Amino acid sequence: MTTTLTGVALPPLDDQAAIDARLNDSARRLARVYPADDHGRAIEVLVCRLGAEEFALELRLLNGVFRANKLTLVPCTPAFVAGLLNLRGEIVTVLDLASVLGVIAVDRREVVLVETPRVRVGLLVDEALGVRWIGLDALERALAGTDFVRGIADARTVVLDLEALLVDARFELPVT
Repeated sequence: MTTTLTGVALPPLDDQAAIDARLNDSARRLARVYPADDHGRAIEVLVCRLGAEEFALELRLLNGVFRANKLTLVPCTPAFVAGLLNLRGEIVTVLDLASVLGVIAVDRREVVLVETPRVRVGLLVDEALGVRWIGLDALERALAGTDFVRGIADARTVVLDLEALLVDARFELPVT
C-alpha cells in the first residue's frame, strides 16, 4: 500500500529497500554537479517557448514566473505592451516578447518577471520550459546581427541579453 504526503507517493514504512532506493535517488539529484562557472563562461538560464522557438533568459535577472490570466490590457499603447499585471500590490508593465522579437507566438500564458538595474518589467511568453546551464564558449553566432542576442545554444535555443534588449531605443516612448 502506498501512502501519500502532499501528493507524493511514498513506499510503505516496512519496505526498507524501497525507502533506501528513494533516498539514494534524491541524494543523486541533489548532488548533481553543475558546469564550472569559471570567469563567467557558463550561465544559468530559464528556457522559454514562443511559438516553435526557444529563447533563454539569464536566471540572475529573473524574479519569478506568473500566470498571465490576470493581465489588464491598456488601450492606446504600442503593440509591444501586452498590458499591466498586479503582483502583490505592485503594478508591473508586461511586454509581449514575441512582438518585440518579431516571432509568431501561439498561446502567451506566462509572464516572466525581469529586474535589471534600470528596469523591472514582465515578459509575456507562451511557456517557461525549465532551467539549465549554457556554456558561453559553446554558443554559435546568431545570423541576425542584433545587439541583444548573445548566440545560439544547441542549434535551437536563442540566448538573449536582456539588459541590452530592455535598453533598446524602441522602448523609449516620446514624452508629450
